[in-house]
Amino acid sequence: MTEGVALGATLPAWLLYPTTLVILLILAYRLWKVPSLVAAFACFALAFRYLASAHHTFTFSASPIGLSWNALGSSSVFLLGLVLIRARHLLIKQLIPCYVIIAIVVVSGLANHTIPKIIDVGVKFGYLVIMTISVYEGLQALGEKRMTNLLLWAFITPLGCQALSVVFHVVKASEGDGSVSYIGGYNHEAAFSIVLATGLLIACFATGMSVWRRSLILLIFMGGIIAANYRTAILAFAPLIVTQFNLDILGRFSPRQRTIIAVVLISVSSVAVIAVGWVFRERFQDIVTVLESVDDLMKPQNEYTQEQKELLSARPYIWSGYIDAYIKGGAKVHLLGFGPDSWIGVMNVYAHNTLISAIYEYGVFGVVAFLMLWATMFYTALLTPAGVRGKLIAAHASFLLLNMATMPHWMLEGDILYGVLCGYTLFMLHRPAAMRKPSAGKAEKLGQWGGAQTAAPRPRPNILKP
Repeated sequence: MTEGVALGATLPAWLLYPTTLVILLILAYRLWKVPSLVAAFACFALAFRYLASAHHTFTFSASPIGLSWNALGSSSVFLLGLVLIRARHLLIKQLIPCYVIIAIVVVSGLANHTIPKIIDVGVKFGYLVIMTISVYEGLQALGEKRMTNLLLWAFITPLGCQALSVVFHVVKASEGDGSVSYIGGYNHEAAFSIVLATGLLIACFATGMSVWRRSLILLIFMGGIIAANYRTAILAFAPLIVTQFNLDILGRFSPRQRTIIAVVLISVSSVAVIAVGWVFRERFQDIVTVLESVDDLMKPQNEYTQEQKELLSARPYIWSGYIDAYIKGGAKVHLLGFGPDSWIGVMNVYAHNTLISAIYEYGVFGVVAFLMLWATMFYTALLTPAGVRGKLIAAHASFLLLNMATMPHWMLEGDILYGVLCGYTLFMLHRPAAMRKPSAGKAEKLGQWGGAQTAAPRPRPNILKP
């Protein structure tokens, strides 16, 4: 069971189980036709997690050995991926910050005697590494068009369940203002919104579709995120959404016309953003209030008024508790924090901010490690070809914004999202080399067993250690 969050109601059994059976048959047929094992695994990893989350009343319960069924399943998927990926890709330089984070988790856990939590948290970041590499190798094996279209099949579960929750009015009350979330019987709107944001991200980079077909898919994911009613995801992925639609339109014009069209699009987009903000002004009014009173909110929790406690779903109040506890800790806490998942049983809810959670659990070293990871991947996005660079930068910016008001790295759904993004970023860094055609016999063999080898390095820095 997930701690620190209120769980939503599952779909009724008479609806959930037949739906699951149909989804399993569709996914099994689709994965059976995939020629690359590692590409099939990447899709399977997404689909497995999304199906397991839809059955959270069972999968979040404890197994006979103490771990939840969800944890056992995730660990098994992690180990399977470790077997399927190419070992040499574990040496990709951009993954070093992930290993640094895992090392800090281990050291912090040992220093604070929270050893059982080391495995749980370590597997999450190991999962991120495996997802990154499997998506990277899958793109090498199948190419952008086939791989991105394959990954989209994993979302028939969340989208199908959400549609059923709308039809049969299976909702979760998410705010004190009476609003509800349609999250398809999943456990929480944060995790479910991140799932749909992953689909949105993949659809943005899916090739081989007409503009209208891709726009329709994007609108479906956007509508799903809005119906899930999680403000953080709506705000965080606004940069990617605006960038995607503008670039899709801009790409239909000749280079000579694009400058004036870009000016028009920026103007129209600005008006559209303002209009959307006006429509949802009551949902986002707290943001304006917080920005206007930041200085007044930087104080201990016991000095908060009841009105201040309710701002942004109590986020400033929550952050204050974590920061205050960290400041009052000793030198060990300042450097290594209180240990992985040490907030459980101490705080009522998780920190709702990755950096604040990192400084509480892993101290200054943890914050530096997370910043190093994000900066490394963002810099990698800056080195990608011009045609895709804008969307990649917007996608990384959206993920960074997401971390400022929730904790995607604490949820496997968030690590899957970031793994897909990082895998695609690494692939695009060396796409021309990765897509050089080998001989026919070699291509057939590589297509069956996980993808082409990376060709000779280009002048751009190699992603593998020398």
